[in-house]
Amino acid sequence: MKTSIRAAIGAIAAFAIVYSSAALAFDGTVWRAAGQVLQSISSKEVTAAGTLEVAFSPKQGAEALVLKAIDSARSSIKVMAYSFTSSKVTAALLRAQKRGVAVSLVADEEHNLKNGASPKARAAFSALSLAGAQVRLISAYAIHHDKVLIIDDLHVQLGSYNCSESAATRNSENVLVNWNNPALAAVHASYIPKNIGCMQIKYSPNC
Repeated sequence: MKTSIRAAIGAIAAFAIVYSSAALAFDGTVWRAAGQVLQSISSKEVTAAGTLEVAFSPKQGAEALVLKAIDSARSSIKVMAYSFTSSKVTAALLRAQKRGVAVSLVADEEHNLKNGASPKARAAFSALSLAGAQVRLISAYAIHHDKVLIIDDLHVQLGSYNCSESAATRNSENVLVNWNNPALAAVHASYIPKNIGCMQIKYSPNC
C-alpha cells in the first residue's frame, strides 16, 4: 500500500514538457491511465516453458542476443527501457517497423531527455516516431528502470542490459531471452498499462 501511495504521488506530480532544439522538437501530450491511483499487485507464478538463451557483456554476446530477439519479430515488439541511446538497437527497431511490426517503446523521461542527457536518445525517439512507432516517456517514478522486450507476445527478453553502447562494450551486463513462453509474455505485457503510471508523456516529432 505504501508503495502504491508513493507511486500515485509521483504520478500526480508528473507533467508534460515541450522539448525543442534547432534540429528536433517534440510536442508533449499527457495521457492518463485508466485508474487514478496505481494498484498494487501480487507476484505472478508462470509455468516454465520454451527455451532459455543467455549472454553477457562486455562483448560476450549480449548486444547480439538483443538484436537477434528484435530481428525475430513478426508482429509486435513492446520495449520497456531505462537508457535508450543504442544506434544498433534503434536501427533494429526501425527495420522491424519497416517490415510491418508494431513497435512500442516506454522509456525513462529524465534520464533520456533532461539536462545532460545524451542527444542520441532524442535522435532515437525522433527516428522511431517518424517511422510510426509508439513512443512514451515516463516520469511517474523515481526512475523507470525496466529492461524488457516482449516479442510477438511470445518471447521475452529480460536482464540488466540497457539499450546503450556502454552496456554493450564497457558494463558488466546480462541478457536472458525466454523463447516461446506466451504466458510469461502476457504477464509482462499486462504490467505496462497497469503499472507504468497514472501519467505518460507521448511524443511525436514536429520537425
